[in-house]
Amino acid sequence: MKKKKLVLILPSLAGGGAEKVTLNLLENIDKKYFDCTLFLINDVGPLKVNFNKYQIINFSSARLRNALPSILAQIKNIQPDIILSTFPHITIPIILIKKLLYNNIKVISREPNMIDQSLGSTNFSFLFKKLYKIIMPFSDKIIVSSKGMQKDLYKKGIKKDKLTIIQNPIDIDLLRKINKFKRHPGSGLRLVSMGRLVYQKGFDRILPIIKNIKNAHITILGEGKEYTNLSRIVEELNIKDKVSFKGFVHDPKKYIAAADYFILPSRWEGLPNSVLESLALGTPVITFTEIIGLMDIVPNVAEKKLILCKDERDMEILLKKLPIRSDNKDLKLRRNLLIKYNTPSDYSAHYFRVIEELLYE
Repeated sequence: MKKKKLVLILPSLAGGGAEKVTLNLLENIDKKYFDCTLFLINDVGPLKVNFNKYQIINFSSARLRNALPSILAQIKNIQPDIILSTFPHITIPIILIKKLLYNNIKVISREPNMIDQSLGSTNFSFLFKKLYKIIMPFSDKIIVSSKGMQKDLYKKGIKKDKLTIIQNPIDIDLLRKINKFKRHPGSGLRLVSMGRLVYQKGFDRILPIIKNIKNAHITILGEGKEYTNLSRIVEELNIKDKVSFKGFVHDPKKYIAAADYFILPSRWEGLPNSVLESLALGTPVITFTEIIGLMDIVPNVAEKKLILCKDERDMEILLKKLPIRSDNKDLKLRRNLLIKYNTPSDYSAHYFRVIEELLYE
């Protein structure tokens, strides 16, 4: 069987879940069947990728529009069978290139977030939403991570047969290799949260809650443009002793595994990797019902350790009565709370089936 040419596209090596999932797919897709090329608009960001191991084209561009002529030239040169794009602002021009010049190429779009909220937070959101509604139905396949996302896109006019649910992968064995714990010193409730410091992630929502919980501390892992604003809120609330910003951490699992609970205060998400990682490490997760993608995995979490609060007040009431972990003096890795999940090989196998259907339908 002749190998098929697969191009994956990322805007950067930012430390988000969407980037991690795409790099995971690059690592695990069966190279017997695919010649894979990774397009990077730029290589800025803390994530690492082996430039010697993979065929990677770095366009070294600050903006997508500046890289488009070079992207077009590389598509012409490579002539891929499949292009996989993970972000709508990249997917839309790729679909236009396909329709205008290379109709034989199949385009698979993976949606990392709930669309309305995600596009609504961008510049020119009205235009993006219009373009999305007009152009995205021309995707050959759209991968979503939850039933909620599938339902949302169906309402937007995407045909059901173009929508496929594939939940994000998690490497349990690798994740649970821990020989060191990092727990904030002292007694009391020890919480951890992780994500880019941006409006979407909602860290500003958790800070007033922390102020009202006696002897609690939260460690926040991540970097981003909201850091200055979050630091100002911490100062105004006079809770500098209750909040630690650690920046981007290459090995966050030692913080997550040591905490009593993982907090996800996001305003919207698709299926957050951080939640899967926390549950795999045995750390219960507390978040909001707004993250509707998590409803799919509630039945697959042991001991009801994924708790969805309806609002900030509900979360505050809950945190005030929750106990600290019993082994806080002598930390040990708690058991995996995920009953059912996709391994990296499962994830790539699901993609392989999707690609097979597209190429041989």
